[in-house]
Order: sequence, then C-alpha cells, then structure tokens
Amino acid sequence: MEVPHLAKWAQRYGRQGLVVIGLSAANPKEQRDAAKRFGITYPLFLWEQEKLPPLLRRIAATPTTLLLDRTGRIVEVQVGLLFGERLTAWERKIAALLQKRPDNARR
Repeated sequence: MEVPHLAKWAQRYGRQGLVVIGLSAANPKEQRDAAKRFGITYPLFLWEQEKLPPLLRRIAATPTTLLLDRTGRIVEVQVGLLFGERLTAWERKIAALLQKRPDNARR
C-alpha cells in the first residue's frame, strides 16, 4: 500500500517543496475515514475520469504513482506497489529532485 510511504514523504520532505496529492475512486466519506486511519495529511481528491487532465486519464491501473520535478515534468512512473529496493530508489530520487532548482529560479 502506497499511503504510508506517501504520508511519510509528505511529512519528511514537505518543507523542502514536496507536494503529495492523492486521487482516489473512494467516496469523500471513505477518503476522510482513510485519512484518519492512515494519518494522511496530504490532500485527497475524488478520481473523476472526465475531469482529469488528458495525461492522467490514461492511467488504467491502481496504484499508479507519478514523480514530477519542480517544473511539472514527469520523471518517473510506477504502476503497481512501491516496495523493497524500488521504494528506496524512489525516496532517493525525491531527495535528489528536491536538491535541484529550476533553471529559471532566483538564487
């Protein structure tokens, strides 16, 4: 299950700029209950296929996790669960991306 890892990363890296957003087909009450149960502090949104940007409409499997850089470019996509070495590698990628600044950022 991705939720514990995402919640941990949101808490650990949020001040450095990481933004975690969850999309779920569960109804809002189920989302609120899950947020309480799993300690989710990041925003959860209802998965409404027709309201999603075209790129996200192509997601057909859950869970699917996307990692975007500070410019909004997709850096990595994981279809299925993150676990083991893949989970560790993702956290390293997150930390590395947070160290980078966009080319047009003020210094």
